[in-house]
Amino acid sequence: MYAINHAATALLIKKKQPTAPLIPLLISVQLVEIFWVIFNYLGWEKFCVSNGKLHLNFLPYSHSIFSGIMAAFISFAVINWGYKNRKLAIAFSIGVLSHIVIDILFHEKDIHLSPFSVTPVWGFGIIDYPILNFVIEFMYGIFCWWHFKGSKALLVVIVAFNIIDLPIMLAHGNMLKPFAQYPFILPSVILFQILITWYFVWRYSSKKAN
Repeated sequence: MYAINHAATALLIKKKQPTAPLIPLLISVQLVEIFWVIFNYLGWEKFCVSNGKLHLNFLPYSHSIFSGIMAAFISFAVINWGYKNRKLAIAFSIGVLSHIVIDILFHEKDIHLSPFSVTPVWGFGIIDYPILNFVIEFMYGIFCWWHFKGSKALLVVIVAFNIIDLPIMLAHGNMLKPFAQYPFILPSVILFQILITWYFVWRYSSKKAN
């Protein structure tokens, strides 16, 4: 799932826990991806381009089920015991786990049980069907907006970013060569997407935007 719709997941959590500030929730749903960006910059995780397609073929440290559970547990401990905010701690932990659950649905079989095991791996592979991927993500983003009862401006943001992501979803063959030649480009693009979606979702989710 692309950045805008992971960010939209924070709206569902915010609706359930209205007292939780949105910025931490936006961070929670993308914490796993932030780790992926960092680990790719460090060379600990990697992707490849083969058969004209991009594969996230090695991300066990950031995206394994064990890593997600540990990140959620540590987040809960820090917020609950360090900041004495149990409600935010629970909401943040749910946000962290949501990323792994959603990615299992969309990824190829590249989600490991833990960084220490080669098998089993999970992934339903929706990403292999770009148009289906786009439709499901688009509908999910709209659902999150509708459930949150967001502003018209927030709807425009979700729709616009989904449309912007479509060329990336459809990219194949020679279009992917720059990512193979310069591996820093992909994590940089994803980091930029995360940051800009954080800003726009936060900016237009406030009561003043309604």
